This record gives sequence, C-alpha cells and structure tokens, in this order.
Amino acid sequence: MDDHGKHLHNLAIRLSDGFLFAHPFKSMLSARMVFGEELSGRLYILDPVLHGSRETEVHFIQRFTRAVSHSIYNVYLWRRIRSKVGAMERARIARDLHDGVLQSLVGLELQIGHHQELMSRQDRPTMREIYVFLQNEIRNLRELVTRLRSVDLRPGEMVPFLVDVVERFGLDTGIASRFVCDSEDIILRPRVSSEITAIVQEALANVRKHSGARNVLVRFACSAGVWTLFIEDDGCGFDFDGKLSLTDLDETRKGPVIIKERVRLLKGELVIESTPGAGSRLIISAHIRPCDT
Repeated sequence: MDDHGKHLHNLAIRLSDGFLFAHPFKSMLSARMVFGEELSGRLYILDPVLHGSRETEVHFIQRFTRAVSHSIYNVYLWRRIRSKVGAMERARIARDLHDGVLQSLVGLELQIGHHQELMSRQDRPTMREIYVFLQNEIRNLRELVTRLRSVDLRPGEMVPFLVDVVERFGLDTGIASRFVCDSEDIILRPRVSSEITAIVQEALANVRKHSGARNVLVRFACSAGVWTLFIEDDGCGFDFDGKLSLTDLDETRKGPVIIKERVRLLKGELVIESTPGAGSRLIISAHIRPCDT
C-alpha cells in the first residue's frame, strides 16, 4: 500500500541472504521509513500477530513509522553534530600543542644540543641525560598530536598516507622503517581506512617505546576479498613465545589493548607471532564487505 492506502502491484522487497539466514520467518509486516533527504530505511516486523485486517495493520505501521522517523532522524543529526564538534576540538588542541608547546620544546632541544659541546666534560653526562629525556618527550608529544588529529581519509588516500606515516616514524626515531603495498588501487570505506591507519600508528608507537627494534616493516595486501596488514620488527618481542590469536590473547590477557579493540571494531582477526629477543609480527585481516568499497 502507498501512503494513501492504495494497493501497489508487483512490489518486490529484496532481502539479503544474510538477513534471511539470521531471521527466518513465515510472514512479514513492513513499512518504508524516510529520514530527512539523505537517508531511508525499512521497518520489519517478522511473524506479526494481526488483530485486524492486513490493510488496517499496514496503515497503522505506516503511521507509526512516520511518527518515530522524526525522532530517529533527530538522534542521527545529534550524533553527527557531536562527532564533528569532537573532531574539531581535537584538531584545535592538536594545533595548539604543535604551534605552542611542541615548537618550544624543539627550540630548547636545539639549544641544549648546541651548548653540550661548550660545557666541561664533567657536566656533559648530566646534560646528555636531559637531552635524551627531552628528545623522548618531544616524540611522545608528536605522537599525541598525531592521534588527536582526526584522520578523515577519502577513497584511495590510505596507502599514500601510510607511506608518509612510516617514513616520518623512521625519521623521528632513527629506526629503519619500510612500507610495502602488495596491491594497487586499494579503495576501502573511510571508516575502515581510518581504523587501519590508527592501528599502524599505535603499533609503531609501541615499537618505539617497548621493542628496542632496529628495523620495522609495514606491509598491506588485498587478495580474494580479504585485506591483510603485517607489522613486524626485530626487537625484543612480546612476553610469550609462539603464535596467539585474538581469542588466545584475550584469554591470557596479553597483547596491545588498543589494537585489539580496533580489530574488533573492524570485525577482523588478529594474530601475533612472537620470539622473545628476536622480534614480533602482527597480522591483522578482515573481509572486504560490499559496503567497505
């Protein structure tokens, strides 16, 4: 029926195989919902118990969807506004830190590095400790600024962005860093690309802080509808020997918490291979869903 109660003929409502498998039913009551100008959806009631004629029940669910669609759309708009405000505030804080505190620390680092050569041998070790401490704090602050900045990648931008992230990591830390991509024309949904980028940034931060590695390799590949991210280093490894899946890591309470949470958001798989004293490898993978492209 249309909004005026007129019967529509040859109307086909196509449901995905996944929906039908997850929600088997014998009968269905359904109505279309429209949210503003850019969104639409459909409400399904499976195996409904009808208390009147089919026409009466359909008319009722049409009135119901019109009534609740306004509230749902308002919730959607509120979440969008809140997300944008949060991203703008994070960007402002990152900009203030970069232009203020970070620049001041870099200037102080340069001055200390210059004056080290002018000091007596007795005072140089103390000044060297201060210099190293300052360098570490500058790296920490740069990582914080990078995380605060909202990464909004358009389709096709993820690989060039990761190339820049890995190169900057190598320049900042002195760790030999390399990014390899085994595929061309990788186009994923912006949210997926942002999560993958955040995983790489978090993994590199962990390498710098905990691994003592001299070399890092980040590799990304797509094949047979699955994307895979490899991050490996030759550092000290994790506190276990062997290979653990995401389930194993949860049961033993091992592995990087933030990366595990991001993998769950992607509905992906995580495997960590560790050899204490010889390095580790993180393997993250997930299926490319139709809505990801």
